[in-house]
Amino acid sequence: MRRLTVGVHTEAYESCIAALQEAGAVELEAAGDVEGLQGLISPRPRSERIPAIATERARLERCIEALESILPETNPIREIFFPTTPSRVPVAVRGADAVLADAGRLHGVIERVLALKTEDGAIAGRLERIGEEEEMLGYLLPFGIDLAWLGSSPFLEVRAGTIPAGECREIEAHLAGHMPDLAAWFCLCGIGENPAVVLTTAHPTAAAQVDAVLRKLAFREFAPGIKEGAPEEGLARLAGERTALLRKREEIVASLTEIAAGHLPALRALAEELAFLREREEAARLMGGTAGMTVLHGWVREDGADGVASVCERATDGLAFCIFGPPGEDAPVAFDHPGWLAPFGFLTATFGTPAYGSVDPTLFLAPVLVLTFGIMLGDAGYGILLALLAALVLRGAGRTPGTVRDLALVLFACGISGTIFGVLMGGFFGDLLPRLFGIQAPFAVIEPLKDPIAILLLALAIGIAHLNLGLAIAAREHLRTGDLRAMVLSEGVWFVIQPCAAVILLTFFGWGAFPEPAVTLAWAGAGLGIAGVMIGEGPLGFFSLTGFLGDWLSYARILALALATGGIAMMINILAGMIAAVHPALVVLAVVFAVAGHAGNLVLQALGGFIHALRLQYVEFFGRFFRSGGRPFRPFAARRTFTEVTGGDE
Repeated sequence: MRRLTVGVHTEAYESCIAALQEAGAVELEAAGDVEGLQGLISPRPRSERIPAIATERARLERCIEALESILPETNPIREIFFPTTPSRVPVAVRGADAVLADAGRLHGVIERVLALKTEDGAIAGRLERIGEEEEMLGYLLPFGIDLAWLGSSPFLEVRAGTIPAGECREIEAHLAGHMPDLAAWFCLCGIGENPAVVLTTAHPTAAAQVDAVLRKLAFREFAPGIKEGAPEEGLARLAGERTALLRKREEIVASLTEIAAGHLPALRALAEELAFLREREEAARLMGGTAGMTVLHGWVREDGADGVASVCERATDGLAFCIFGPPGEDAPVAFDHPGWLAPFGFLTATFGTPAYGSVDPTLFLAPVLVLTFGIMLGDAGYGILLALLAALVLRGAGRTPGTVRDLALVLFACGISGTIFGVLMGGFFGDLLPRLFGIQAPFAVIEPLKDPIAILLLALAIGIAHLNLGLAIAAREHLRTGDLRAMVLSEGVWFVIQPCAAVILLTFFGWGAFPEPAVTLAWAGAGLGIAGVMIGEGPLGFFSLTGFLGDWLSYARILALALATGGIAMMINILAGMIAAVHPALVVLAVVFAVAGHAGNLVLQALGGFIHALRLQYVEFFGRFFRSGGRPFRPFAARRTFTEVTGGDE
């Protein structure tokens, strides 16, 4: 990473910032905060065009949202494997005046869309109200009243409504016991969850008492929009209105569909241009300047410095200069991975961004993750399916750079690893080959279900090597920073304790024989190492001793996952065989059961294997040396989805 300062003639500033945005190689920083520039430059004023850009963009986004709402819904699963690729509109990198002028020319289309959407919203609201009124009128059908009777008159008040579902006898008892003498009521009990319908008539002087009685029962009064005629007549009128509104809504959808077919790509492209334009205008607050020069400050990758200088030179016709300096402690972090390693970078970033200048663990994460996942899955059939699914995602949603593509590549590598270890561990959909075809796996070296101790020893060997790799990286970092004491007390003691503990344990359990001087030396070395831990960490050093042992034994999960994969797959095969043995007609059912069972087991074991393999990295390995605190490099870039640049400034 290198620090960058760009000085550009004020007349060429807009073309320079647009070119840098398209290049996407510079992270901008406030120039006025940079030591050495303070007092020499003054902040640039906020762009006066930002409000106009924001207004046009907001209207465009509402218009696009309205048009997209009438498009056919896409299947999210299908989109993963066969995504819909939006058409790209060729555009030139233009200034604010040209883009805003284009937005002005589309005002008629935008206003038409927004008006249609507003009308559609009003129709939707009215249809909802019609549904409520139809429900009300349906409840009134058994009473045979005229809707004109509802309401107040000088001598009578008639009310109708519903009471939430409850015990009918309790409702009737409450009404009978509390209604005043100058009131009459009728109750039609609901069935199941349907509410009870209540009709009351009362003298106006008793209206307040009736209201108090009904309020205690959570009475919801009818207020139909139709004020006269029988409920049957009202329902017929509402049905006619509904039909007319639905017909009108179809016309609106047809109009919006026609507009979308002719204008949606252009509207999306214009909205994207406005978004990039606003970013450029907002970037002005980070700049500083003098009477005739604007100063940009930021960061650029080491290998991108020459390219940035060339971009500034071409965009300004030589009216700009670039000064590159050392990064300093506050530099952002940009991973510099080769192609095969780059997809694993997001896994490191998920845990945290390493501090600038510290060790990037991705190089160590990738091979160990793939190795441990392969052993945990340990089934060639599952590995092949996982690799095929990842390949389909790469042809679909993973075609464009991003996290989906990176994850698909990681899963493809894990699938290949699972296939290789499946061959070596004799697993192909569990024991399908010997059980169904009587074929023994030809290249099987270790079968987890037959020799779990061998897998356990392999897992523990991987664990001790992995932990010591973490200690070695931490020791190197301490040596690089000159902290020799921390290296000795934090890492060096463990390189002493481990071989000494191995000699002591092997001798104690009778698993190995060593000369007496070697055993004595091992006890002395172990004591010296433990003393070093206590000196470095105090009384809490005891927990470091038990914690290291726990971290090592944590790698036994590799065996557990390998046994789970093979054991569940074998159980599925046994049950499928039992189903098929009942009757020949059940063979199809047995096949369906086996396919569904193995599909579920693949998902379960792939997910479990990936999570546990990643956990071994994050908890046991990264904890030895990882130093977070960095901030990711976020370049000022135009990430285009609906447009593609075909020309220069206009």
